[in-house]
Amino acid sequence: MASYIALDGGGTKTLTVVFDETGHILYHSHAAGSNPLDIGLESSRQLLLRTLRDAAVHASAPLESVYCGAAGITHYNDFFERDMCTELNSRRFVCEGDIRNMISSELYHNEDGCSLIIGTGCGLWQRRQGKMLGHTGGWGYLIDTYGSGFWLGREAVRAVARDWDKRGPKTMLTDLLREETGGDFPSSMAGLYAGGRARFASLAHLVFTGEEAGDPVCCSLIADGADYLAELVRTAGPCFDGPFPVVVGGGIAAAYPRYVDKIAELSPPTARFLPASAPPIFGAAVEAMRMVDQSVSQEFRQHFLDEWNAK
Repeated sequence: MASYIALDGGGTKTLTVVFDETGHILYHSHAAGSNPLDIGLESSRQLLLRTLRDAAVHASAPLESVYCGAAGITHYNDFFERDMCTELNSRRFVCEGDIRNMISSELYHNEDGCSLIIGTGCGLWQRRQGKMLGHTGGWGYLIDTYGSGFWLGREAVRAVARDWDKRGPKTMLTDLLREETGGDFPSSMAGLYAGGRARFASLAHLVFTGEEAGDPVCCSLIADGADYLAELVRTAGPCFDGPFPVVVGGGIAAAYPRYVDKIAELSPPTARFLPASAPPIFGAAVEAMRMVDQSVSQEFRQHFLDEWNAK
């Protein structure tokens, strides 16, 4: 029976599956984040090559397709594909950004709509008539990632810095960060910088804790983040004639549905929010099947997800 490989790469982890046309998972792996904007182009290339090479060992012949959807590689597609195609004996190979993984995880019949990712990073991707129209927001953490886990964590630390210096309002984030790091603000700086983007994103939960307790600084950050993410949805609205689905996923969206509710309240009424019920790796599997004109049935979806959730 033919087999397929799908990869979903992000800022904090890289997931890979080998599966067959029934949705049976032959192999799966979990590796570190592969975003070249975080770990560098060569390190990303090596990680993805090693991950796909290991997966290919578990594929039965023939290997029909390999779909590699990894964050941050949009501008380097040719660089990655050149090396990977020579390594893998597959009928079809595509290596691109993770633009399809989330939307195809829920809209797996190639329907029109958007995907809004709220995790370590964030961004909104649009699909119409089977074609991805590009993205709104999501231009990288140094430029445009407002509302994401990284942004919330960084703003939390910034608020603590202003409180520590007596330049800004007092906030319970100061005590929450001390509990998180085990030291006062100055002594925590080296560890925070060493941890990079992922470490700052891991602090986002402090903002939600503070918001629940009514801390004004945290409440303001949540409101600002929700409004920015809703702006992405408002910008996408004119691309569609009438109501359109918005598949919402990512670690922050999954952990804090009330944040998603705030975003939905600020979005146009034509936007129909759909919390992702399947992980992006399933969307990558859908794309691997679509590459060779194989459709995905409800039975395939159920089989794949049952096995994935049991891993």
